Amino acid sequence: MSPAPTGRFSDRVADYVRFRPGYPQQVVELLRAECGLRPEHVVADIASGTGAFTRLLLENGNTVFAVEPNDAMRKAGNQLLQSFDNMTAVAGTAEETTLPSASVDFVTSAQAAHWFDLYRARAEFVRILNRAVGAS
Repeated sequence: MSPAPTGRFSDRVADYVRFRPGYPQQVVELLRAECGLRPEHVVADIASGTGAFTRLLLENGNTVFAVEPNDAMRKAGNQLLQSFDNMTAVAGTAEETTLPSASVDFVTSAQAAHWFDLYRARAEFVRILNRAVGAS
């Protein structure tokens, strides 16, 4: 097992796909009600893994950049979600997403924030967020 957070799940991809529980639809409903998420919003799903939460966003109609640093996890997510035209798999981290500035309307991360350098990740999220969305 790799000690680096970005590599430590490479040998667990099959287990993630098979055993990791999904997320309830109510999470998206909450994002709609409390945060104003709409299908036309572009979302950066950070540390998207195999795409369990990304799937909910895609089913909501969102365009999603699935940002995942682990090659094996990203490839599995890309394969599992290949039927969605509105998803782009991105090799990046919370601290360096590689996305353009002001390119997304929402940033999500289902269960990975404990792996982030929170100060650097916050700065990156501020950089990639389209501030005009929250202003409306």
